[in-house]
Amino acid sequence: MTIKEVEFEGTEYHGWDAWFDKFKPIKNHLDKYAGTDGSHMFETYGAEVEYVQAQDPKYVWTYIDGDMSTLLVAGYHYVNRLGYYVTTVPWDSEWDSCLLSVEVECECYDEQAYGPYTFPNGHEYYEDGDRDCKLCEGYGLKTEYVNG
Repeated sequence: MTIKEVEFEGTEYHGWDAWFDKFKPIKNHLDKYAGTDGSHMFETYGAEVEYVQAQDPKYVWTYIDGDMSTLLVAGYHYVNRLGYYVTTVPWDSEWDSCLLSVEVECECYDEQAYGPYTFPNGHEYYEDGDRDCKLCEGYGLKTEYVNG
């Protein structure tokens, strides 16, 4: 599958690279499986979330699964969280969120043409795209990453 980076006209969205370069997240020193290059995201449970909660909120970002998008939001949030980042540079009112990706309609998207797919067990799954599409694999939506 091809992943396209998208630029939005009229609005400045920074994207992962610009956010990473500006705020400089620390490596997760509590993750023993992080590997040699380290992981920067902290989990939402256990010692990792306790560490995040003990930090100054101006240095904490929440990785969120939003409605048809993923984003980083300044501060500690609970709803739709996927993880947390702790940075060495505090966030400010100019940069209090960062859009990372959006789900957009694929070229094959057609709400009327592709009805529900019925699994052998009788459960229905709704697809709005062509099941043979290589871009979206039948979902009708594809992920595009923000290029800031």
